[in-house]
Amino acid sequence: MNESAGETLEEFRRSFSYGSRTDLLFKFLSSSGVSDEQAAEFFRGLLELLGEALDTGDYGPVMDCCFRQQAEGYMPAEGSEPTFQYETTPWTPLARPLSESRVAIISAGGLFVKGNDPLGLDGPTQEEAIPRIQEFLRGPPVLSVIPRRADREEIVVRHPGYDIRGAVRDRNVVFPVDRLIELETEGFVGQVAEEHYSFVGVTSQKRLLLEAPAWADRLKAEGVDVVLLVAA
Repeated sequence: MNESAGETLEEFRRSFSYGSRTDLLFKFLSSSGVSDEQAAEFFRGLLELLGEALDTGDYGPVMDCCFRQQAEGYMPAEGSEPTFQYETTPWTPLARPLSESRVAIISAGGLFVKGNDPLGLDGPTQEEAIPRIQEFLRGPPVLSVIPRRADREEIVVRHPGYDIRGAVRDRNVVFPVDRLIELETEGFVGQVAEEHYSFVGVTSQKRLLLEAPAWADRLKAEGVDVVLLVAA
């Protein structure tokens, strides 16, 4: 796309990340790890694979192409220093075997139960939340309680930082409680907790560090031995 058309290729690819064509599934195109040349090659290859898929009905290669480019787009440059470094580690050895432990989930996927919106009765929809991402980044993390036995239809997903369509279709993408219950049935884990938690991972990281100890104390008080942390 040339400048005479009113938009450069760089402007076009960056429009997928909180721009005029916001699509969080393809916001990786605006990352520093993707050049204009790489973006152009991605679109060329994607269109070629889509053409083949229309003939064959096999869209697997299309998905593989998107996944590979996402991984490359978000991968740190070779030789670069880690963005976050910590002097201590949060990991604690298990006090008992997993097969005897009570397990809970904390998901950063932004889930909550209908009627219990952590942002109040007038909380934004997903569409309204996306352009307000800076508000979420500055705001404090708020835990939502999700009962183990909550029906799928009761669960709402709202998060301005990732494409939630997969999570809406299957909550286990970011809240794998059904998989955990299966492991309980198989005896792999001792017990799945009755209450689990979620928050929006796009939040103030300093405030998150301040809140985390209280969250840990809450889980300990509930008799939880192991927490499965799920990123969005």
